[in-house]
Amino acid sequence: MRLQPILTPAFPTAALCFALASAADAQSSSAWLGAHVPNGLAAPGQHAVLDDGHFSAPAATVPSGEEGARDLDGTRIYQDLAEIVGFAHASRARGDLMWGRVSGFRSAVETADWVAARFREAGLRDVAVQRYSADKGSAMWWPDHWEVRVLADPALGVDTRDVVLGSAVPARGAEIPGRLLTAPVIFAGDAGSLLDHDVTDKVAVQRIQPASGAFGQRDAVGEGAAELYRRGAVAVLNYIDQAGNMHVRDFGGCRVCFNIGSEDGAFLRDVSERAARAGKLDDLRIRLYLDATARTGLSAQNVMGIVPGVSSEIVIVNAHLDGWYDAAGDNGDGLAVLVALARHFARPENRPARTLLFVASGGHHSTGLNGPSHFVAMNPELTGRAVLVLNLEHIAQFLVDPGSFEVQRAEQSMGWGVTNMAPPLLALTDRAKARFGFALRPQYSTSVAGDLGGYASLGVPRVQAIHAGPLYHTSGDVLESISVEGLERAARFYASWTKGVTEMSRTEIDP
Repeated sequence: MRLQPILTPAFPTAALCFALASAADAQSSSAWLGAHVPNGLAAPGQHAVLDDGHFSAPAATVPSGEEGARDLDGTRIYQDLAEIVGFAHASRARGDLMWGRVSGFRSAVETADWVAARFREAGLRDVAVQRYSADKGSAMWWPDHWEVRVLADPALGVDTRDVVLGSAVPARGAEIPGRLLTAPVIFAGDAGSLLDHDVTDKVAVQRIQPASGAFGQRDAVGEGAAELYRRGAVAVLNYIDQAGNMHVRDFGGCRVCFNIGSEDGAFLRDVSERAARAGKLDDLRIRLYLDATARTGLSAQNVMGIVPGVSSEIVIVNAHLDGWYDAAGDNGDGLAVLVALARHFARPENRPARTLLFVASGGHHSTGLNGPSHFVAMNPELTGRAVLVLNLEHIAQFLVDPGSFEVQRAEQSMGWGVTNMAPPLLALTDRAKARFGFALRPQYSTSVAGDLGGYASLGVPRVQAIHAGPLYHTSGDVLESISVEGLERAARFYASWTKGVTEMSRTEIDP
């Protein structure tokens, strides 16, 4: 299945943040020197309906005797995931240009309350929403309003009208003195092989073609932007050339810098090259508007609930509850599976050998609000009994080819990290992987980037599976990108793995 663009509506929040309606209908063929005008914000579509009415992966394996574990059913978990994504939709409907479930803001509070309600319904003990304040002295850069507008000029066609680049999003830390910058714009080539153009006092556009997701292009973007500033550019637009015309919420530290999607970037390249051939490059101008502030005094929430085991020793199971945009795969899927595991183990017939402490952590994406580190500091008696921490993150997204953006009937492969590489833990992983077909890469490592850093002070093994695919930190990370079967595969894998680790000796867990 090839992904097709799906237009998504915009919600303006200020006079200078105009609706991202299609500009194509308002432009004649002579406008913009004949360049194709973009249609606004669009995500690669995961909605394609096949003959059976549902794009699916192979069914999850359900071993004999485990058919009754209905809490691990993928369809039920997907329903929870839809509710989780709904909090991001509500954020966008309220007019948040940087929408999502972001700690420090209302949408994350709503998500935390929802998780606590699910924990209580499942019968977990000591359920609590623990509020905490940002680290002293920390400030979170936050863009409230912005706009990237290509300005019409009769020299570029008599019917030319302004074009708002609907995919534009400011890079982290960007700031425009006086909030407004107007300058000529020029396509400067590919990051890493920039063209020998004069970019002095211009807004320079550099193209980035991710080999997988944009995540791996941070160095290339930073180095390209630094080179353009050395050559006199006043701002940089990072043209992320991949399917869709998406917001890409990655990159930072490149001064006056915005990311734009493929259709917007292709338009700027095309019209820049046409204007250069026509000797009208000075007539091609762009206006950047950005109202961003450093937010202080923010607070966030962790949610906890306990399933008592035979032993008072604790295995912590964590998933972060916040995310950018719809955040279905980062980390809606991990959070939905966390809730499923809590329900499963709360049933008397599934009582674990060790106590399970479920944590939906906040602050994964918010400066100074790291949830796990605050959770450890606020709960020393509980966390002091921990023997291992398991993190659920990015675990059930369909496999997306980074070049063609075709969706495969499988899930993204994930790296499996175990900080101490204990042989019994690896053997447990091998057995559960073989049993349920969980999409782990064959080479395991000690890498556990992300939320598990906040638990490092406990000095116990930390374990997770994770991927950073093409939809990572983009507005294309939508509900339809998640495999129902993958959710069940993940839930059954983690239920088996967690049960196994609760039954191990301390020496096996940490030799």
